[in-house]
Amino acid sequence: MSTSSVADPPAEAGSDDEVDSAVIEPSTSEPAEPTDQPHRPTVVVRRGALLSLLVAVVLTLVLEVSTLWRGEPQWVADQFVIYVGFYVDTFVVWLALMFLWSLIGRLWWSIGVLSGIVLPIAAANRVKIHLREEPIYPSDIDFLSEPGFLSAFVSPTTAVLMVLAIALLVGGCVLVGRRLARRYPRPSLRSLPRAQAVGLGVTRAVVLLATATLLFQTTRFNEPGNLWREVYEVRGEHWRYWNQKTNYRSNGFLGGFFYNMPISAMAEPPGYDEAAMERITDRYTQVAARINRGRAGSLDDVNVILVLSESFTDPTQLDGFELERDPIPRIRGTMDATTSGTMLAHLYGGGTANMEFETLTGQSIALFRPQMVSPYQMLVSDYEDYPSAVGWFKSQGHQAIAIHPYMVGLYKREQVYRTFGFEEFIHDTSMQSQETIDDNPYIDDAAAFDEVLHQIDDNDDPLMINLVTMQNHIPVDGHYDDPIGVNGIDGDQADRIGQYARGLEHTDVALEGFLSDLEASDEKSVVLFYGDHLPGIYDSEVKSENDDDLRLYQTPFFVWSSEGNAHRPMPLTSPSFFLPLIYQVADAPVPPYLALLDRVHAHVSALQQGRIITSDGAETPADALDPRSADLLEDLRLVQYDFSIGQRYATEDLWPGAVD
Repeated sequence: MSTSSVADPPAEAGSDDEVDSAVIEPSTSEPAEPTDQPHRPTVVVRRGALLSLLVAVVLTLVLEVSTLWRGEPQWVADQFVIYVGFYVDTFVVWLALMFLWSLIGRLWWSIGVLSGIVLPIAAANRVKIHLREEPIYPSDIDFLSEPGFLSAFVSPTTAVLMVLAIALLVGGCVLVGRRLARRYPRPSLRSLPRAQAVGLGVTRAVVLLATATLLFQTTRFNEPGNLWREVYEVRGEHWRYWNQKTNYRSNGFLGGFFYNMPISAMAEPPGYDEAAMERITDRYTQVAARINRGRAGSLDDVNVILVLSESFTDPTQLDGFELERDPIPRIRGTMDATTSGTMLAHLYGGGTANMEFETLTGQSIALFRPQMVSPYQMLVSDYEDYPSAVGWFKSQGHQAIAIHPYMVGLYKREQVYRTFGFEEFIHDTSMQSQETIDDNPYIDDAAAFDEVLHQIDDNDDPLMINLVTMQNHIPVDGHYDDPIGVNGIDGDQADRIGQYARGLEHTDVALEGFLSDLEASDEKSVVLFYGDHLPGIYDSEVKSENDDDLRLYQTPFFVWSSEGNAHRPMPLTSPSFFLPLIYQVADAPVPPYLALLDRVHAHVSALQQGRIITSDGAETPADALDPRSADLLEDLRLVQYDFSIGQRYATEDLWPGAVD
């Protein structure tokens, strides 16, 4: 009679301990183990790797769908046929999952954790694209420290529900893991035979090290020779830096995200050295002298007030709807009597700090690398000082004050204002008045203007004041009891536009009173007023009716003087050229740097990333510029490099006192 051994029946999967015991209890009779025995470490790793790859595909699809906008059919071709972004993104997500699995040791926990990271990122990307027509960037992580700002876009109830949903997701993955523990068990190193335990431990360590190394390299994406960048460019370089929505769509969400990893602000321009900067200094010192010979005014005893009006635009210039009345007749009248025009914003629905940066520094975002999406967060805050109008006006005897009726940490303003040299930063909790209108949670423009008047009355020295308002910030739903009527559309879209237009009307009245008070004052003042961008309130139908030109990126501006004004219409203008306009209105002499900006503006009136608008209003490719315009733009590029990340050879000569 032959004898045979009978293996113990497997334990029911119900707990990790039970799973471990089912995996580790060897048969005492030591039969030949079947090669497909489900609890062998090699089988577990193989099955887990395949399952994790399937999960990676699903999570990557979620990320890629978050980049889809307006249902463009090109998305499918870009994602799956023309480029490799989807496939490389999937591999990166799979590496992240393998990293978590090797670190935690539990596959279903790892799936839950990664899903709890990916899904909120995809949701945030959809929200940001809807509101601002741009995806999320690595620098956006700074906003996590400002939950009060984020709550303006996501209600507390929604936030709580999202947290609960993520917790349920992770918990659900764990429960599924328990149910499938027989097929995907967790081998215990302490209970496996020594050879298997050593092999499994080494495998986990190798996978952990390899995946961590590869994932770390994504943070160096923009460094020369980066492996990941070469993989994404296997079918050629096709980064759409001029339109980040398209960039993410064409190169995959992660490809676009990695493309915007930190990088130096500018590539060093050809010929940059001290001698080149001396030649530029000499050239524009002479230009400034010619300009100043015909100027008899001065700003030495004049208050200079820069007003960035949050989301201030002229909605009557858009197609797709009609307002029952003009919300800004007073400002329109002021523009008809002053140096005025439209400003070219860099973004739809956002980019406030970037427009403020251009105004205060004269530097153009368009001349930086496209990855420099937020100079306040990615550049200025890293320096102890930075050339700006703040230092310049202080050197001319002004006291510099920043006013922003909101939290201080947004866009790292507290650090940036300190770097620029502002002597005082007045914010939401330190203003004299914190009034709001109806149900609008933001401090109103009238209170912001009153703060400026208070500072003027309270100081003997002339002031340089930089005011960034908040009244018209989104969301705008339900702010006012008496919104302006809207025709041509209905539903929530009409409600939002009517509410927004009523806010503009409040700004219109408040600004008229502010200018009247300044005109009646014994002190002289010059006011630059400009909107920073359109609000992210328009749906796809309205946007599609206005995206054949630049109307979604145009906002009003004017320069007003208490000493008298004359109408001088300006071409489409970038905020980097505002400072020379202030000096033109005041008929005041300019330093060489503002003379350079003045000359550039006469030929190139506006700049966007990948877009040049010449003084005749035409969009002109860089290689089609006339020689004079090209030379001026190259001089400006050299100066901007020198002032920002260069050696600052020419700062003190071109803009004395600009570095505080």
